[in-house]
Amino acid sequence: GPTGLTLSALLSAMGVDSVTLERATRLTTHPQAHFVNTRSMEVFRSVGDLERVVRAASPPLAHWREFRYVTSLLGGSTLGVVDQFDGRATAESEASPTTPTHFSQHRLARELMTRARGTHGRGEAGVLEGANVESVEEREDGVVIRASVRSADASEASTTTTREIHADYCVVADGANSQTRDKLGISMKGERALQHLINVHFKSKDLAKDLEGDPAMLYFVFNPDVVAVVVAHDLRQGEFVAQIPYLPPVQHVDDFTPAVCARMLRSAIGWRRGDAKSMDILGVRAWTMSAEVSETFESGDRIFLAGDAAHRFPPSGGFGMNTGIQDAHNLAWKLAAVTKNIASPSLLKSYEAERRPVALRNTVLSVENFEGVLKIPNALGLPPLAADVLRDAVSALPSIIPGSLRKNILEAGLSVGRAQCGTLLTTDNPLGAARRATVRSMCEDPNGTLRLQFPKEDVGFSYEPVGRDGEAKLYEPGTLKVGVRVPHAWLEIENGEKLSTIDAVNRGMREPRMTVFARGFEGDATIEDALSAVAFPSQLIHIVDAPARDDGLAFDVEGAWKNKIESFGDRVLVMARPDGHVEYIGDDANALAAKAREAFRVT
Repeated sequence: GPTGLTLSALLSAMGVDSVTLERATRLTTHPQAHFVNTRSMEVFRSVGDLERVVRAASPPLAHWREFRYVTSLLGGSTLGVVDQFDGRATAESEASPTTPTHFSQHRLARELMTRARGTHGRGEAGVLEGANVESVEEREDGVVIRASVRSADASEASTTTTREIHADYCVVADGANSQTRDKLGISMKGERALQHLINVHFKSKDLAKDLEGDPAMLYFVFNPDVVAVVVAHDLRQGEFVAQIPYLPPVQHVDDFTPAVCARMLRSAIGWRRGDAKSMDILGVRAWTMSAEVSETFESGDRIFLAGDAAHRFPPSGGFGMNTGIQDAHNLAWKLAAVTKNIASPSLLKSYEAERRPVALRNTVLSVENFEGVLKIPNALGLPPLAADVLRDAVSALPSIIPGSLRKNILEAGLSVGRAQCGTLLTTDNPLGAARRATVRSMCEDPNGTLRLQFPKEDVGFSYEPVGRDGEAKLYEPGTLKVGVRVPHAWLEIENGEKLSTIDAVNRGMREPRMTVFARGFEGDATIEDALSAVAFPSQLIHIVDAPARDDGLAFDVEGAWKNKIESFGDRVLVMARPDGHVEYIGDDANALAAKAREAFRVT
């Protein structure tokens, strides 16, 4: 998945040998997450051309800027529309050199896998596919991973061999249902089952053509036949996923055959019976929406959890994949620094201290977002709690009542509820008019229902010590503060190249290093002397107010950096870690050096 593959790419960029064990023998084609937020796109700017490739391959903003609440995708009533970019022509902002985008996880994984397969380490291929990990054991001098590895020849005949891999460290990123996490005895804390859903992956060029003149990313559908969310992953390819709530144990995934799903989808779309419109059902999967965070992100001193193995969120807000990518970003430079002997192993203890509070914060936000999603069905007279009560009542019926009859009873009750979304909702009557007005008002209110962008949680999270709630602190994008990602400001360097302060941290980095942005210190050798006394690689960038062609000088093109630091004085040093988060702000080079020794665990 994206977490493990991002980690592989970042380690390779810093010259660290690694092997990625992948359970599958081929990449999935089932879309999952699809929103890549700004901070993840910033991370991808440090992975070769990945950010550029993702942006170029993403659908245009017009295809995904809106969420719609409808009785059907075509020909039905539109209950409300939310423009997630408030009418702006682009997704650009002053807070970043890049933008968020809509790019399906299976396509992102393909790009990452291409890069990971090109890496080599310890005599192994960069990715060992078909590897089912049986055990991960920490020893005094490293970690031993045992895996059974399937391989197939041209005739598709498979053989299985047992492999034993010795490594310095192991990162467990094997997904929400991580077997390795369970074997390590690490438990999850939170809400295990907020909702049960059926994911239907389908393609339809006909539907894509029908929608191309007035597209959206998400369609929340409420009608007498079906309640569902349809995600338009890419109209250019006619690729969609529908999410349909279901109620186990009365209902089962096997009840949702391709024929049943096709019938429900045609109603959600608004195609009439007999229409010569086609769709291909490519996959039907059940999944459970959870809100859990692992009790710890580490096992011993050498094993770490990342991505969905460490935290499981509702998809509302798109934080699952992005939080995992950013776990990898936090951990990669620390593993590189330790394995290259430029930092003490104690540096790795900061991973859990920094990333678990972010996961807790994003869990709370994702649950709040999910509750925001439920405001609409509640307003339409479809409270999800009522469906749960009905399910529980049917489950409690005497055991002599067969399962088929239980399903019929449940469906009859659900049909009565969905009838609220028929003519009662769409015709000119007082109740329908009131409900439509309520939904429209919710969509016009910035906090009325589900949002897509969360700037503070995206680029304003901090790695500073947390409060009593254990959650990461948040700041407005662009805030200059210890613990927060360095603010974006455009710089022009000696060859006339324009780059962001964020890119300046990553530029040409072949091993972990700190970056010091200095203003008002030109010609002052005390900074170089102080940095040379710290056994951690560094680069020094003097930011100046006029164009300069000297090496080490960078012109503050728009004056943004000056504005960021003016509250700290005329002479300001800002030290950023290899992942771009600020470790020091001040005017004392010796204090900066002392902070570097402390932060990077060096002497």
